[in-house]
Amino acid sequence: MSSLLRVTRLATLLFFSIVGCSIQSQAQDAEPPLALPSPAARATQSYAAPLGDYVIGPGDVVDIKVFKQPDLTGRFRVGDSGSVELLFIGKQPLAGLTESEAADLLRQELRKYLRQPEVSVTVAEFNSRLVTVIGAVRSPGRLPLRRAMRLLDVIALSGGLIEDSSRFVNIIRYVPRPATETPATPDEDAPPDVEIIPVNIDEIIAGNAQHNLLLQAGDIVSIPRADVVYLAGNVRKPGPLMARNPVTVTQAIAMASGFADGAKRNDLRLYRTVPGKLEREEIKISLAAIQSGKQKDLVLQANDVLYVPHSELRTAGASFMRNLPNLVTTALFPILTTAIIR
Repeated sequence: MSSLLRVTRLATLLFFSIVGCSIQSQAQDAEPPLALPSPAARATQSYAAPLGDYVIGPGDVVDIKVFKQPDLTGRFRVGDSGSVELLFIGKQPLAGLTESEAADLLRQELRKYLRQPEVSVTVAEFNSRLVTVIGAVRSPGRLPLRRAMRLLDVIALSGGLIEDSSRFVNIIRYVPRPATETPATPDEDAPPDVEIIPVNIDEIIAGNAQHNLLLQAGDIVSIPRADVVYLAGNVRKPGPLMARNPVTVTQAIAMASGFADGAKRNDLRLYRTVPGKLEREEIKISLAAIQSGKQKDLVLQANDVLYVPHSELRTAGASFMRNLPNLVTTALFPILTTAIIR
């Protein structure tokens, strides 16, 4: 009788142990659902990258791997709706999620059909978040924003600036219109709102980091070539002058090594192209007036021609002064020679 009672107790303990393990296993399998944005919210949000991981967007290509499930493993393109379609679970919205968040979403959906699926998601092609770099860089083109990137990052990835580049960069940014401002009958030909942000590269290099702006998807970084102005006439080094930064009249003369002998310093002529006209505008400039503050030291524009006239009288005077020692020597030499002989 005691043996039978002992066996009955052992069987009871074994039964409850098995039931308890089963309940614990089911509790582990039934993880709480992920707190992900709703599909509607992800479809309407802008896919702005945080300061960390890349955010998947429409047009990206992702590699999805499900361990020991070759039918669910492969390379998929995220459609315009922001979704990919998989076996068993159908369309799954991945746009607006990071790689780890997308893997968690697919893992949660596949648990309905598989026991503890192991899922990984990796972006193979970055097509949804691009910036375009044009102009005076070594390798212009389109670059993916794989992470949070700033202006100097993109310029460096484009090979850097070329020698005749301007020091001013324009960031062209398309600004989405708020939904409240969208007309009832939208005009497809209406241009989008555009914001042009000028940036001085030298300001960033000098340590003003606030000018090194964080770029957004769709930005166009335009780097123009440096303006060319021309110096002619009585300067020491006439010819074209590359103006990578704004250059004034006096700075241009200094960059040309100054005036040559006989220059009319107070009768300079600036010839400037006027839009819509064939003839150039003539602007008279006086160096003395600039130095006294009576005339503004004009900033030269692209293709300006600064002409320094020649003064015949000043040239003759300068030539006389240069040759004066020779003239004096020539005149006095016979007199001194005669005096010595005597």
